[in-house]
Amino acid sequence: MSREARWAIVLATLWAVPGCSGSREPTADGPLRIAAAADLRVVLPRLLTAYGDQGSAVAPPSFGASGDLAEQIRGGAPFDVFLSADLDRPKALEAEGLMEPGSVAAYARGSLVLLVHPDVADAVADIFDLTKPEVRKIAIADPQAAPYGQAARAALGSAGLWDSLQAKIVPAGSVAKAVLHVEQGDADAALVSRSLIAGTKTTVVAIDQALYPPRIQGLGIVADSPRKDRARDFTAFLLGGEGRRVLIEHGFEPPDSPTERVPRVP
Repeated sequence: MSREARWAIVLATLWAVPGCSGSREPTADGPLRIAAAADLRVVLPRLLTAYGDQGSAVAPPSFGASGDLAEQIRGGAPFDVFLSADLDRPKALEAEGLMEPGSVAAYARGSLVLLVHPDVADAVADIFDLTKPEVRKIAIADPQAAPYGQAARAALGSAGLWDSLQAKIVPAGSVAKAVLHVEQGDADAALVSRSLIAGTKTTVVAIDQALYPPRIQGLGIVADSPRKDRARDFTAFLLGGEGRRVLIEHGFEPPDSPTERVPRVP
């Protein structure tokens, strides 16, 4: 199925949800709607809890690959806040007039880890062990739509492994789905966001951050949101001390954190 056809299905599904349509609500009534990158699936509910009573006025977030969410915003999806897994997409939307001018900001720095299924855990100590015959399938998010898929491809390329591992790569619609591939036994390993590994029963191997571009994550307020004041309040919380504390507890770093180098295991 072509990307255009998949996108048509996404739009049809989104607009079929009660209260969602191609046009915006003309009123500020209704819950705040957040489009959130899949790597925030674990931490965002914690952020909303820390946000307090106001969190009850937030609709269940819509999670997905950042590229797909950006396309939904371009298509008129009724979101108020965009939390991307990169900074490029919110900036691009701002340049197109689709983000509130001046609202785009970096909120965190993420990092890649290698998630390894227990069946092959003894064979994998670092990224270079993915070439071993015990590792048959490696899941990564779609590099065209997901920033962590881009980072995974960059890391494998920098390590000189991308070409040799092509036959093992299993594409996933998002970084969260790449995690599921390993948890469900459909892949032996996956390159995923550190923020998603909490509670997993699989082995986690660090990946040298020097192997891929910094994973700076950005947010923005949708330009034609009817709830801009509430969106500003939420994004101010996320960028503030309490929001940063929750993000750090879930594997993120401040956006200006230095790159960490991980030595290769002999």
